[in-house]
Amino acid sequence: MRNVSCHAAIILAALAVCGFTPAISADPLDHDGDGYVGLADLVALEDCLSRSGPDHDPSSQPCLDVFDADGDSDVDLADFSAFQRARGHLPMPLKGYDGNPILVDSTAPYSRRHTCGECHDVDHVANGTMFQQGRADIAGQIDMGDNYYGDGRSWIKSSGRYGKWGQTFIRLLAAKENTNESEIDQTAFAWTRDCGGCHPGGGPAEFDRNGQIFFDEDTGQFGYEAEGQSPEDVRLDGDYSLLDYSTGDVTQAPWDATGVSEPDCLHCHRAGRTLDNGWDMNWAWRSATLAGGDSLVNSAGEPVPAFLAAGTAGQGWYSRLDMEGFPGLWPRASVLDIDYSVGVDNGSLTADKTGAVSLSPESLTWPPRDRACWSCHFAFGVMTGTVWFDDTNVMYRKFNHLDDSDPANDINPDRSTACTTCHPGNFDHFFGQGNSLQVHFRDELDWVGLRSCRSCHLADSPDRHPEAPPIPNPLHTDEIHNVPGFDHVSCQGCHIPYGLKSALLFRDITTGTVGMTSQYLSADPRNPFDPDKSRWYPTFMLKEDVDGVERLFPVNIWITIYWGDWNRNGTPDDLTDDIIKPIPMWRIDQVTGGLSSMLTDDNGDGQLEINRLEEILTYIQALKGNDSYGRPVAANPVFVKGPWVWYEDTEAPGGVNHFGHEGTGIPMDWYPYLWGMDHNVRPKEEALGYVPPGGDPYAGCHQCHATQGMYDSPVFDRFILVDPYGPNGFPMYQTVRGLTGMNPP
Repeated sequence: MRNVSCHAAIILAALAVCGFTPAISADPLDHDGDGYVGLADLVALEDCLSRSGPDHDPSSQPCLDVFDADGDSDVDLADFSAFQRARGHLPMPLKGYDGNPILVDSTAPYSRRHTCGECHDVDHVANGTMFQQGRADIAGQIDMGDNYYGDGRSWIKSSGRYGKWGQTFIRLLAAKENTNESEIDQTAFAWTRDCGGCHPGGGPAEFDRNGQIFFDEDTGQFGYEAEGQSPEDVRLDGDYSLLDYSTGDVTQAPWDATGVSEPDCLHCHRAGRTLDNGWDMNWAWRSATLAGGDSLVNSAGEPVPAFLAAGTAGQGWYSRLDMEGFPGLWPRASVLDIDYSVGVDNGSLTADKTGAVSLSPESLTWPPRDRACWSCHFAFGVMTGTVWFDDTNVMYRKFNHLDDSDPANDINPDRSTACTTCHPGNFDHFFGQGNSLQVHFRDELDWVGLRSCRSCHLADSPDRHPEAPPIPNPLHTDEIHNVPGFDHVSCQGCHIPYGLKSALLFRDITTGTVGMTSQYLSADPRNPFDPDKSRWYPTFMLKEDVDGVERLFPVNIWITIYWGDWNRNGTPDDLTDDIIKPIPMWRIDQVTGGLSSMLTDDNGDGQLEINRLEEILTYIQALKGNDSYGRPVAANPVFVKGPWVWYEDTEAPGGVNHFGHEGTGIPMDWYPYLWGMDHNVRPKEEALGYVPPGGDPYAGCHQCHATQGMYDSPVFDRFILVDPYGPNGFPMYQTVRGLTGMNPP
């Protein structure tokens, strides 16, 4: 056991470097006294086992003090079994924002920094991808600025969700510095209030773009005060102002009333989550509390600091929480009564003789379980038609042992960790990620740590999973994996052939109109009007795979229909230097109020749409008007709908003309998000190209390639929606062949 002792010394020394001081703890099984029964304690236990027994070394008494669970004066297998059952956190005392213990009768929120920061380096953890969302780079340096990509898109302020248009598909993050009220849209405070439900706190919900905490509870100072500025100095600061979307009024953001949203460890690491008809209530409670903003009160009508209290409410430690708009994506709380006795009663908390409360070990889980991931990523499922907790999914079945005949080893959905099996995290909280087609945040981490299809299944992969079925050895021409040119298609391209449920296809942010795949696509990829809506087929886009090769991946294009201001930069015959900037919705609403009465439902889907020339022209003329500050909303309003830009042209029929913006050099997309379809792997029998034993060797080829002519491929000639309603109200489609430029037979 000498090597074990050396191993223990190395690990304990490493813990000391990280700020943990090894010590014999009075708490059972926590040998190093760091508050966590973990790997270092296991190594110490193994060392103790080697020195215990009938004639144990007298120096092993400290081992007995910590590991002799059954009190028989010997560290043996029974004690090892007790250790295995107890691994994880010890009861973790909750601390308030003053650093003092939280008592069971307290109505103050607990502080995640003071509670978890006693043992963990919260600042280091909170530089992880999910916390920063584009605010900082991998080294923790603030990485934001107007015109982030240097291509003229001043409204793009980072590479991640925080600062990238499309994150809400309605709002633009306000610049740090603005010259007038009309330039302001969604400020940092509003982002935290409205979008923080799917953000684990920290980063842009805690610190401004200069690195200062928005409001310091200890000093009672705003971040700008720490830099010697006054409220007037930051009146138009995107970090310290707040826009009323209804009136356009700009006021100071009340960070002092709400506090900041600290990194919320339990947002992901809470076990035993509460479900209500499929909704993760821990997410709903936390989201609703954040959305309460500075209007949240308790039953007595006294103010409650919503951002500080969100983590407490998210754990269910309340006796009253009034939520409006639930069930739904954006619940809002109006009343919150914090009550820690609720947690003591349900076992998520414990209370000692003094009344101090601690988080019970059973309430923590590592790694996070799928329920925690899905609480936010269920929206991803809506965009892609992905379902989870579904035993027809090959990966979900395998990782939860649902693919064998032994029901005793099945892992139920509440304990499933299939998500982190492929997307493992590390101490830095950088999770294994793929390669997004357009959210380029921390690209240096693309494919790093991710258990991808190729890394698990390829025979020559150093990370090949021992239980992953290898790609068939191509011995015959009817093996799809041996077809020349196959390397142009990703694994997902064939093994995720269709969406399992209806998904969003577009959103018109002016009218609120949305469209689903069930309306515009069908189970027949060549006939979107087929009445069979049991499935639908995605398009394909090229992107770099894990090995650096560009391949076709299945994608759902989400079209955003919006109004922009077209700046031609004085060169009307040259489009390459043009900019079309999205117009904030609050300004559009101010000059188009009442215009919806002249819209018609031309496609009969029960929703109004802007598509006829007279409708487009009416809106264009209205958008030339002034907002509540007397400033023109747009100098040259245009309507971006699919790959076309509609603009006023007095010489065109109806006074409106249009052009295709793709390939013009204008930095814009008609799809602010391309939702990659990387989940819901189908069994091999359902994959594209599958040929059953003894079947026609060419049948697999014909699932992708044409049988009758060049333009009859169910894959490359399938119809993809590019405009939900043209001037006549009918949808307009493009083929995968046309979208990708690839032209296989």
